[in-house]
Amino acid sequence: MISAEQMSLSATCKKQVERRALEAARRVCSTIPSGKIYEFEKPDFKIETRSGIVGVEVTELLPRAGSDAFSSPLAEKSFHEKVVHLAEQEYNRMPGTVPVEVRVYFWNINGRKYDRRVMAKSLAEFVSAHRVQATPVVTFDRHDDIPEGFGVISISATTGPWWGGESVNLTLDQIHQQIAERIEAKNKLLPTYRSNLPKASIWLLIYSGVEISRSVPIPHGFDEWTFPFEFDRAIFFSSLGNEVAEVRRA
Repeated sequence: MISAEQMSLSATCKKQVERRALEAARRVCSTIPSGKIYEFEKPDFKIETRSGIVGVEVTELLPRAGSDAFSSPLAEKSFHEKVVHLAEQEYNRMPGTVPVEVRVYFWNINGRKYDRRVMAKSLAEFVSAHRVQATPVVTFDRHDDIPEGFGVISISATTGPWWGGESVNLTLDQIHQQIAERIEAKNKLLPTYRSNLPKASIWLLIYSGVEISRSVPIPHGFDEWTFPFEFDRAIFFSSLGNEVAEVRRA
């Protein structure tokens, strides 16, 4: 059984994570008003601005378990291990190679099936082309034109086995549905937020975490999606890509 003290600690940690997400989103997006941030309840925060109070409700968007591309998590894990192993072998066969240690995280939107040898070759070639930038470590993410199927590639100027970590497998429909569900759930609580902060503008901030396993990207074409909501503004912040997009009202 979870004690009251543990529940209180969990709530405190959650509030700290939410505050970091709000502060990070504000650094990227000038639309989010400046001013001192105060912790609040229903909504989570209030920002004192020159033109008045802005209430901000913060909610996390999490990837759902499961993948359309693999029959099981074990099959997915095996595929990733083979890709990394083949890439390391391919790299070591290249002329003039120097030892490096590589860590990768996988990223697959829309459940696409990839050819492991094609992925391995593209990874080996990418590492060969960028290893000189490892002084001693260089990290690339999906905004750096890395090969398809990868979310993060880290190259270290040390000797060690290549390693593959977590992955995200999502479809565009899943992302759309998850955002719609988050908005709908929070929209039902909007009357309470307005009651607690009368005359304030109430915003909704949806964020996804920086860890690969908790991250949801802002997909291409997101600016064309619309959702019904009554918040004054709604923002989606993807921490891993450090991207912010305004949610359009239906």
